[in-house]
Amino acid sequence: MGHFDYYHYQATARGIRGLDDVRKAALDRVHVWNRIVLPWLPSAPQQPITELACGHGSFLWWLKERGFERVTGVDSSPEQIAFARQVGVSTCLQDAIEWLRLQPDQSQAALAGIDFLEHLSKDDVMELLRHCKRVLTPGGRLILRYPNGDSPLVGMNLFNDITHVWTYTPNCLETLARMHEFSRAHFVDESDRAIRDRRWLKVPLCRLSQALLRGLLQAAAKHKVKFWSPNIWACLEC
Repeated sequence: MGHFDYYHYQATARGIRGLDDVRKAALDRVHVWNRIVLPWLPSAPQQPITELACGHGSFLWWLKERGFERVTGVDSSPEQIAFARQVGVSTCLQDAIEWLRLQPDQSQAALAGIDFLEHLSKDDVMELLRHCKRVLTPGGRLILRYPNGDSPLVGMNLFNDITHVWTYTPNCLETLARMHEFSRAHFVDESDRAIRDRRWLKVPLCRLSQALLRGLLQAAAKHKVKFWSPNIWACLEC
């Protein structure tokens, strides 16, 4: 039994047994996607959007619910794709980079890779960025979520899965984006955007706590941390 068996076990481990579970998983994240991802997506619902390594399909379900009409999910796991197909969007059982190699130039308005980058080798990340830049339309966007290499808490996510290989700081990913001729890179800390209830109280407390920690860490180590959340979102724009 190899480490890829662990990846294939993930749908079961997360309690995904059918469409109702996929929908529930999506509803647990909708508030984050609405605040962070939605502003990065195409304004026209007819524009093609593909999620790379789509897993069980909760993000695909949200895209469909938001009215996007040309949604595709790609994943190499038959177990995950079986759930994703229940969402009712186009799916493809294939390695994400292999799928990208076969796509025409400038054929996608947006590509998403949520909790995907950390599973790839460094060489595969380079190939992923190269093909994403080629496949995206002018002004198209590559949307990523991955463990935040800048955060003192990064180990909570990076080492929480044996299939995780590596992660990146915003500075490193921005350098890679420029290298692959993306026009700009945007980064968003997930921390206060992930707060769903009692935001009037919890968001100010979150920001105050981060300000205090930022000051203490800078005083102790002469290092300034801008993004604190164990996860970070990035949008690379063509």
